[in-house]
Amino acid sequence: MKLAHYAFGEENRDNGTIVIVHGLFGQARNWTAIARRLAEKYHVVTADLRNHGRSDWDAEMTYPAMAADLAELIGEVSDKPVHLVGHSMGGKASMVLALSADAGLVADLVVVDIAPVSYDHDYSGYISAMRDVDFSAISRRSEVEDALSSGVLEKGVRQFLAQNVATDKETGAMSWQVNIDAMDNHLDDIIGWPTDGLADQYDGDVLFISGANSHYVDPKDRDHIKSLFPKAAFTSIKGAGHWVHAEKPDAVLLTLSAFLKR
Repeated sequence: MKLAHYAFGEENRDNGTIVIVHGLFGQARNWTAIARRLAEKYHVVTADLRNHGRSDWDAEMTYPAMAADLAELIGEVSDKPVHLVGHSMGGKASMVLALSADAGLVADLVVVDIAPVSYDHDYSGYISAMRDVDFSAISRRSEVEDALSSGVLEKGVRQFLAQNVATDKETGAMSWQVNIDAMDNHLDDIIGWPTDGLADQYDGDVLFISGANSHYVDPKDRDHIKSLFPKAAFTSIKGAGHWVHAEKPDAVLLTLSAFLKR
C-alpha cells in the first residue's frame, strides 16, 4: 500500500533521509514540529500508516503488512538506506522491517517507547467509545471530546483521539479518519509481536528512547531486545510518558540529533 506522507527539507542531502512513523491512533502530523527542525540538516519524511491519517484503509492490520508498506515508501522517497524512526506501533512496524528481507533499506533505527514484545494493554475501550460517537449530532470537534468522555477518562487521550476526526469539505459532515474496524479486528496483532518469518538479528545501530514515566520498555526485556538488536542502546527522557515526542519534543530532538550524527 502506498502511504500518504509529508516531506521536509531537500532531497539527496549528504546526511540522508529520515523516515518517521507514528503509533496507534496517531498520524504523520504528530511529528511535524520535530521533522521541521531535523529538516535543517536532513531530508525528512513523516508517514501515515495504513488505516490512519490520509493513507488508505485495508482490512489487514498486521506488522508484516505495515512493514511492507514502509519498504515501499522508503523505495519511493530515497535511493539509499534511511534513518528509520518509529513510535509505539510504528516502532514495532519499523523493527519488523529491520528484521525482514528488506532490512537493507534501514541504515539505522530509533524505536520510541516500545519493545519487541507482546503487551496486555487493552485498547478496546477506546474503540468502543469511538464507535459510540454519534456524528449526526455533532458539529464541532470539541463535541467529539465530550462524546468520548463516558468511555475515555483522561482528557489528554480524548484530545488525542479527537485528532482523528475528518470533516467533509462539501457537506461539513464529520467522521473517523481511522479504520476502527480493522484496528478492532487486529488488536491481538497490534499489542502482540510476530515471531514467524523474521531474521534472528538486525546488526545495525539501534537506539531505544523511552519516557522515564512510561512502563512500555521494561528493563527485564533488555536481554531479549539485545538478542534481536545486538547494537541496541537505551536512553530515557525525564518527565515524559508514552507520548515522549509530544511531551518533551526538545529533549527528543536533541537525543535524535546526537544519535544520527554519531
